[in-house]
Amino acid sequence: MTREELIKQLNDWHEADEYQQIVDRINEVPTPLIDDELAVHLGRALNNLGRHKDALKWFMKIDEEGRNNPLWHFRVGYAHYYLDQNEEAVKEFEIAHQMDPEDEDTVEFLEWSRKELAQAQKADDEDEDEDEEGQ
Repeated sequence: MTREELIKQLNDWHEADEYQQIVDRINEVPTPLIDDELAVHLGRALNNLGRHKDALKWFMKIDEEGRNNPLWHFRVGYAHYYLDQNEEAVKEFEIAHQMDPEDEDTVEFLEWSRKELAQAQKADDEDEDEDEEGQ
C-alpha cells in the first residue's frame, strides 16, 4: 500500500466513523515512522473514541508548523474539554477562533468551555467561602 493509499484509507474510515480501524492501522506502523500527518489522524481517531489523554499525547508530538493550524488547536481544545480541563480548553479554542473566526464548532466549544470554567471557578469560590466560615 502506498502512502497515498494509506491516507485515503484513513480518510475513508474517518468518514465511515471507523475510528478503531484507524488506530489499529496506524499502530501497525513503527512509532519512529509516525510522522505529523499520521499523528494527526491517530489523535483525531482517539478523540472520537473518547480516549482524550491518548489523543493529546499524539497531538503534542506535532511540530511547530503543524501546530500553526486552527484545526490542531480545536482538536487539542476538544481533548481538554472532555478531560474537564477547562482552562486549557478555553486557551486552545481561543487560539483556534483567532485563526479561524468563521468556524462555528470552535465558537460553540469556546462558549461551552468558558461557561464550564466559570461554573467551576464559582464552585471553587463557594468552597473557599465555606472553608473560611468553618475556621
